Amino acid sequence: MVPRGAELPEEPADEKPILHVGGAQAIYTDNIPPQIQYTALGHLHRMHRVGDHPGPVYYSGSPLSYSFGEANQKKYVLLVDVQPGNAAEVREMELTKGKRLLRKRAQGMEEALAWLSDNPNALVELTLVTDTFLTALERRQLNAAHAGIVAIIPEVTHADRLSTHSKQIDLTQSMEDLFRDYFQHEKGQAPNDDIMQLFTEILAQEEE
Repeated sequence: MVPRGAELPEEPADEKPILHVGGAQAIYTDNIPPQIQYTALGHLHRMHRVGDHPGPVYYSGSPLSYSFGEANQKKYVLLVDVQPGNAAEVREMELTKGKRLLRKRAQGMEEALAWLSDNPNALVELTLVTDTFLTALERRQLNAAHAGIVAIIPEVTHADRLSTHSKQIDLTQSMEDLFRDYFQHEKGQAPNDDIMQLFTEILAQEEE
């Protein structure tokens, strides 16, 4: 719902499908009957005031963030006082307890660990910019530094250097050598010892 002539509210990508519920177009605030003192709207997760005609019109939003598309989004509870014949009074009460959803893009381990130390009371999606593949040790260090890490996303800086040319596969090679070639092709670098050890363990389980 929007005032007539206004633009639709900007919402996170995962909420865009519900801006037009069931394919319906926007409904305007001047369609609200004049005797309505307060209009509460649902579906959208972000609290915002749509207008004041004929009375306050609000999307109350959700009290919790449902995805990292809502990272850093403030959440509210609306306290509405409605008396017969009087204009409704609305208090926007920000929720300050609980854990926030935060996204961080860090340039290397040092910056990531420092930021995690400064933001302990949050659920985190961490993107780590690196010129090499994340080792198992680095992942353990990050998870040990913060109890609320939900996802660690490595962003390899030279990923665009990967060759686009096809390569003839030598099927006479061992499984380990085939895996090394595949990893080199996909990641632009050779797998480290931790990755090879993990591959060997998985291979052994499959052969049992």
